[in-house]
Amino acid sequence: MARSRNARDALTRLREQRAELDARETELRENAAQELGAMLLECGAETLEAGKLKRLVRQASAMGLDAALERLGTTP
Repeated sequence: MARSRNARDALTRLREQRAELDARETELRENAAQELGAMLLECGAETLEAGKLKRLVRQASAMGLDAALERLGTTP
């Protein structure tokens, strides 16, 4: 029986840790979004249509940043 209780305790601790990690991930994602937003404002991206900017970022990510920059004629 002691082993069963230890396994349940471990499972409880694991679930608590997972919840803490989820909360930390949410916090870090929000911080990253603020940092990226500031970078976008610094380069004038607020003048771009949100949908097109989102599509551009997705396509550049899928292609690979270096390949996308090269294709655009910009070197990293």
